[in-house]
Amino acid sequence: MFSQTWKKYLPLLTLFLKKSANGPQTIQLNQTDFERALGGRKLKLSFSRMEINKGRMNNLLKNTALAKELADVLLDDPVTSKLLRTRNVSFSFNGNSELSITDETPLAVETGNLEETVDSEAND
Repeated sequence: MFSQTWKKYLPLLTLFLKKSANGPQTIQLNQTDFERALGGRKLKLSFSRMEINKGRMNNLLKNTALAKELADVLLDDPVTSKLLRTRNVSFSFNGNSELSITDETPLAVETGNLEETVDSEAND
């Protein structure tokens, strides 16, 4: 139902997904596109939190068709799929057709370099 709409926005989603590594991103999408996809049916056009962790969608049972189809489109695309396999990203979509993308990937701490820095400071 929403796959074509999400595919229309895929280049924009890819760009903002890459930018999300530097901080949360919000994209204003055209609500009319999603209403057309409904074809007159009344469905909830929002979801509060959909997570993709290392290429797998979490909390699948709680998400709406809107969220599931977004995940399918992102994971079917080679570029976004590659990005999502190495990151933990959450998505939310509100009633104003704003999609928020937040990269929640934990920062890698290199303990070897940290220990060397602490040891050298202690010796000074």
